[in-house]
Amino acid sequence: MPEPILIVEDDNTIRVTVGNFLARQGFDVEVAEDGAQALAMLKERSFSLILLDLRLPDMNGLDILASIRESDDRPLVVIMTAYPEVRTAVAALKAGAYDYINKPFDLEDLRELIGRALETHRLRREVEWRRAQADTCEIEGLIGESPAFRQMLDTTDRIASAGKVPVLIRGESGTGKERVAQAIHCRSPRADGPWVTLNCSALPEGLLESEMFGHERGAFTDAKQMKRGLLELADGGTLFLDEIGDLSLALQPKLLRVLETQTFRRLGGQKEIRVDVRFVSATHRDLPAMVHSGQFREDLYYRLNVGAIDLPALRERQEDILPLARHFLAQAAPVIGIESPGFDAGVEPLLKAYRWPGNVRELRNVVERAAILSRGELISTQHLPKEIAGESTVHTDVGSTKSSAAIRPLADIELDYIRHVLMLCDGNKTQAADLLGITRLTLRNKLRDLDNQADA
Repeated sequence: MPEPILIVEDDNTIRVTVGNFLARQGFDVEVAEDGAQALAMLKERSFSLILLDLRLPDMNGLDILASIRESDDRPLVVIMTAYPEVRTAVAALKAGAYDYINKPFDLEDLRELIGRALETHRLRREVEWRRAQADTCEIEGLIGESPAFRQMLDTTDRIASAGKVPVLIRGESGTGKERVAQAIHCRSPRADGPWVTLNCSALPEGLLESEMFGHERGAFTDAKQMKRGLLELADGGTLFLDEIGDLSLALQPKLLRVLETQTFRRLGGQKEIRVDVRFVSATHRDLPAMVHSGQFREDLYYRLNVGAIDLPALRERQEDILPLARHFLAQAAPVIGIESPGFDAGVEPLLKAYRWPGNVRELRNVVERAAILSRGELISTQHLPKEIAGESTVHTDVGSTKSSAAIRPLADIELDYIRHVLMLCDGNKTQAADLLGITRLTLRNKLRDLDNQADA
């Protein structure tokens, strides 16, 4: 959606020229020729940016600026003035203007100034949104009373209060590493600061570096405007680096430098930027083994691992399976539009007996799918995937007879389970690979190999 800009200018030539220029740039442009018209328009709709002339026929631009600053939307304001006295500019900036530009001005200079202002506006909105999320500090899914889980929570609380100490969260896929990371932020002195996340496996190396550090205009071919990175966005708060084990060797020393100095440069920039950021990282990979094989820097590993939290797998906290299942069912029911009567007597032993290779994420998917299939009735074994509903039967058959009739080839079981996970993820291979704890390429190769074995 184009960014909405309001031009408040009594000079018709400037108003039309600037309006047409910005419209050609793809902005949603509105114009007002005096203060009263501008204030009336501000009551009708929201704007990201206002270009405001200081000298209007009916009122002073500073008075309009004061009204704008009292509004809920609080758009950024750039002052346009033909009276470039220092005191005028200073008064405008003190009153809350983002910046000012002297008339007559070059349209390209105006475009650059607008680009910087809109990027600032976007970052402010994102910070406010993330801050509102963090304010609730209700970390969904952190439920359990098992000794392993309570010990993990106790460690989390102690580490959360430890200032800027970097934290490394280790655990299998689906154990809730991001939720624990958010709990660290919410229970720390930084809870009022921004909470920013970056998945190190979601972007190619070049884009990941730009996303983390930001870039200056012209730093590379598509860098049309300066962009602040997530490090700046997280200033005063917490930056969560998910899947840190997938960070390339080329970027690892750059991250290490930020950890040690809290300074960095944008891509293409010369200026050192200082930030106050706490780093929380997470991985399902064996980082010590990666260090040994040369895939991960040893100095970076030890710098990230100052505060270590190990998340237990769901199979290691069986007492928490049923409370979690009931919690997910209660959450899913109103979304699906059904009542949530619960599980019948035959389901609960099966849920506890299953090993949950996808951990809490898999449990949630299974419960949501069962709730949909049950149509509001009591969830029974027929609503469970056959890997769960049939597991106890297979064990009984194997244990009660010497016959091999009940034993299926391992490839068949693996293929069935992979297809089951793909179904839970609605065919999303990236999500399914994450749930299975493998890469997307490994998943694709397994599907090809297993399909070939099944056809043979």
